[in-house]
Amino acid sequence: MKRFALLTLLFALIVSFPLNAQDKKTKLKDNEAEVLFSVAIHCADCEAKLAAQLPFVKGVKDLKIDIDNQTIWFLYRKDKTDEKKLAEELDKLGYPGTVVDPEKKAEKTGNE
Repeated sequence: MKRFALLTLLFALIVSFPLNAQDKKTKLKDNEAEVLFSVAIHCADCEAKLAAQLPFVKGVKDLKIDIDNQTIWFLYRKDKTDEKKLAEELDKLGYPGTVVDPEKKAEKTGNE
């Protein structure tokens, strides 16, 4: 009986953790913004080059590179950088990008 109660408690904790993580991600601070760029990323080497350089761009707090959808998502501080500066950094690295509306991208790929 103790094992059942322990397993039930453990299951409840595991199930509730992802919900809390999602809530934290959707809440941006006042000085934070996010943007999604469409970038021609063809291989793991492209991803590695971008992953090595982009975290050090002033104001970037987080980023996710998606080779399959050829996108880069940035979380950044609005007081340190903006979409234009991020686009310039991508250009400097040889990967010009355009800002994409995440909702339109989801409709186009069928991911809602």
